[in-house]
Amino acid sequence: MRFKTMVVGNGRLQGYAFTAALLWAVLLLILAPGSKGEPAAHPGVDHDPNGAPYVAGELLVAYAPGTSEEAEGTVVRRAGARTLEDLPGEVRLVSFPSIRREASEAARQRVLARELRDLGHKAGVEAADYNYLREPSFMPDDLRLGNQWGLTRARFPGAWNDAKGGGAKVAIVDSGVYVKHPDIGRIIAQRDFVEGDAVADDDNGHGTHVTGIAGALTGNGKGVAGGCFECGLLIAKVMGARGFTTDSLIVEGIDWSVNNGADVVNLSLGGQGDSSVLRTAVNRADGRGAVVVAAAGNEGTRVPRYPAAYSRAIAVSATSADGRLARFSSRGGWVDLAAPGTNILSTSKSGGYDKWSGTSMSAPFVSGLAGLLASQGMSADSIRQRMQESAKDLGPAGYDPLYGHGRINADNAVR
Repeated sequence: MRFKTMVVGNGRLQGYAFTAALLWAVLLLILAPGSKGEPAAHPGVDHDPNGAPYVAGELLVAYAPGTSEEAEGTVVRRAGARTLEDLPGEVRLVSFPSIRREASEAARQRVLARELRDLGHKAGVEAADYNYLREPSFMPDDLRLGNQWGLTRARFPGAWNDAKGGGAKVAIVDSGVYVKHPDIGRIIAQRDFVEGDAVADDDNGHGTHVTGIAGALTGNGKGVAGGCFECGLLIAKVMGARGFTTDSLIVEGIDWSVNNGADVVNLSLGGQGDSSVLRTAVNRADGRGAVVVAAAGNEGTRVPRYPAAYSRAIAVSATSADGRLARFSSRGGWVDLAAPGTNILSTSKSGGYDKWSGTSMSAPFVSGLAGLLASQGMSADSIRQRMQESAKDLGPAGYDPLYGHGRINADNAVR
């Protein structure tokens, strides 16, 4: 789903002004039978006590290692549920048909909250969570011409004298990619978790734009340059055409990426719901040596967005061309780094180029830099530390909740 950016008198981007309430109202209108795993396949959206949206009548249940299938089946049957899908890390996606049939959201909320509490205390169950919905953190601009100020401001051209990314793998967990784009190459593996097939075609556009920022081909005389243009790309499609996803799909995408050797996992998506299952997936990727980078969000508030706010994810806020925090960018004590995020020119699913704004665009700059550092043989912890220490301090001296440790400086980082 694409929303045109509104421009007011001072010319600043105001595309983020539509409210979350409107966004989810639109989502409710478009929910209809669809393909495997896509949010559109579910009958509705409900909300937790904090207002975070989740798939109605579904929970994610994480079992302790070694729990037998018989024991799992007993837990599910006694709860009046059925298992829809087995996910990585002993996690199961379960559905409650009777709850889905409840006419009122209040009734569905009340019963599912009770099941959530009860399941969390069952023998063999380590955690139970709502199957939260997440959205991409972007606003497409209708501008199509201009230069790549973001690469220059983040000092990538100088960094390429020392590192180009060869040998490193960057995973883009998003809406897929337009594989025939002349500026997209070096795709070494792809998987569509929405349709359940091996080709991650992008029918939304968000993933293609994000992929170009991180790893568009460079030096080919075409279009744009990517931050880590010699990195191998892993494409995990977890969003459909409507641009929404669920924690169950994201968990699959993260684990697939790491299983395929990702050094960096880019998550230009997020939502308000704090899920222990999603946190565990991020921690698992980090523990296996992958750098997890996530968009801070476009709410313009200090409300944490997940997965960015998890401690083992690198949360990225957005800066504008004047070096200030973009007005739409979320901020808070959980932000780690900042990167350019307004009017960012990159690849589009039409085969051309578009300018978009959002922390979705900021995150792949950081992922591209992480890929350059990974190609130099650095560990995930060392990459995080190097990016923080080499960043350009903005705002108050030292760490602050707007820019974190500062805006990335690729040239400083790779030296």
